[in-house]
Amino acid sequence: MKSILQRLYRFTSPKFQTLFNEYPVEFKPRYGHGKAAHDRLYGIVNGERANYRELLNHSREFWPILQEIKAQGNESNPSKPAWNNGFLPGLDILGLYTILSVYKPKHYIEVGSGNSTKVAKLARENQGLDLEITSIDPHPRAEIDHLADHIIRHPFERIDAHQYTELNKGDILFIDNSHRILPNSDAMVFFLEILPNLKPGVIVHIHDIYIPYDYPQFMCDRFYSEQYGLSIAMIENPQRYKTILPNYFISEDEELSSLLLDFWKHPNLVDVERHGGSFWIVISS
Repeated sequence: MKSILQRLYRFTSPKFQTLFNEYPVEFKPRYGHGKAAHDRLYGIVNGERANYRELLNHSREFWPILQEIKAQGNESNPSKPAWNNGFLPGLDILGLYTILSVYKPKHYIEVGSGNSTKVAKLARENQGLDLEITSIDPHPRAEIDHLADHIIRHPFERIDAHQYTELNKGDILFIDNSHRILPNSDAMVFFLEILPNLKPGVIVHIHDIYIPYDYPQFMCDRFYSEQYGLSIAMIENPQRYKTILPNYFISEDEELSSLLLDFWKHPNLVDVERHGGSFWIVISS
């Protein structure tokens, strides 16, 4: 009964948009999740594992700071990041903090704000980064306006692309948006107008990416599709889109995930979710 009521609410509520497909599709994972990974994507991602290992080992320098972060239920300061926050899993917090600290960008533009903004602010303060934070999100999932230097509360697809294409080597574009490639959607604009035009050396993050595996069933049920755009780009031009930290792949890889076992043993992290959905690339050409 609850499921029926939820579907009825989503169908009638103005908050949701109903799409009708005259060609029915069975939405389910095609790669991974009990099946083999996509062969070419696995080869591309696995081929950079030495670099992932190096970055994960480098993260040890920041473990003491990260292990001081509290769980969501124990953190009373809304400006600080927290574990088990419902949006940014444990490995993604570690990855974001590490990449900011290692690459030391001048500009950090995030599309989709909240917990990631808090992590960026923490890294800027603790690492002494000369970092400018820009938040783009019509409805952030946390009160973070005071944490960012520039605030844009409009949909990504309505914003002039000039500021993204002006990012330079080492700068970061952090994408965590609607996850669906549809006509005029933020994800469509990103893959057709932004990603192909970024300068070499720009670091790009996209969230909820499972490459070289497919989306899990619950993501298929949400009709997520942006990782297929990223997959096509990587297959067609792996020299341009170089993977530097694929967190779900790391979560599923016994050797790579074992590099963080000691990190998770800290008392503050006993019940913290250890997986990740962040996928980091650098524009190489």
